[in-house]
Amino acid sequence: MKQSTRLRKLLKKPGLLVVPGVYDCLTAGCAEEVGFKALFMCTAGIRSTEFGIAPAIITQTEAITSLRNMMNSIHVPLVFDAEVGFGGALDAYRTAQELIRIGIAGISMNDQKHPYKGPAQGHNPKSILKEVVSRDEYLGKMGAVLEARNKLDKDVVIVARIEAASTMGDEEAIARAKACLELGVDVILPQARLPQSKFGVRSKAEIKHLYQAIGAPAVPIWAIGVHGVAANFGVKEWEQMGAKIWAPGPLNTAVAKLVLELLQTLHDKGTIEGYNPPGGPAPQFFSKLADTDFWEDMEKKYLR
Repeated sequence: MKQSTRLRKLLKKPGLLVVPGVYDCLTAGCAEEVGFKALFMCTAGIRSTEFGIAPAIITQTEAITSLRNMMNSIHVPLVFDAEVGFGGALDAYRTAQELIRIGIAGISMNDQKHPYKGPAQGHNPKSILKEVVSRDEYLGKMGAVLEARNKLDKDVVIVARIEAASTMGDEEAIARAKACLELGVDVILPQARLPQSKFGVRSKAEIKHLYQAIGAPAVPIWAIGVHGVAANFGVKEWEQMGAKIWAPGPLNTAVAKLVLELLQTLHDKGTIEGYNPPGGPAPQFFSKLADTDFWEDMEKKYLR
């Protein structure tokens, strides 16, 4: 069964579908190992872990290469954060083509202007003002993505990530969401940020109202909550607000904290205390991630 078909089946099941944000083969393999049925690759994750550069500088080819490596190491559906599609409508069409050809299960694309400036962060007044394209331009881009999907794999789930509320208010975000649904978009991811004039954290009631205005629960809503805005909400809260999918993450901050602590100990004490903590994964775990048994069997079968 295609991974895109698997993802659609998961979306039809009752309850909230949790798709952790992962950024490499190790984090993706860990998420699959503990039992998650689908994953989300956010480019915010690979910016700091693989490239160390601003979001707009990463090319389509670089991002898709990272994605392909990750997909080769897992066995569950993966949704890719294609940001603004690496350009205009034609670039978005080509991006969707390339993603679908390598077997992606879902594609998320947002309405910011190119070059992409990163997500609107609710805790930082300076970063909440992200310019978005006009509604018509965004609909044109999403139309191009949908055409690529319909030609190559009609089961690929298309997610419209709408950030217009941060600068233009909820009415515009809701209008964009409904227009995207009319085009054939499957899932709406509304950035639940307040406009600058009303800066602050939304309440659960406000987020629920926004989701319902878009059409939840009939319309699948993708919840996102990091960096101070809804960061502490869990499965029960998102379900109560009417979300269908939730992508916690990325894991960069937690992983960086651990690495810094270990390296600080090495620097200050000259020891590797904590490098092999009690309860850590056994060597067999890493062998499983690398599919070692398969490759050893292949070696026995074909090497003479």
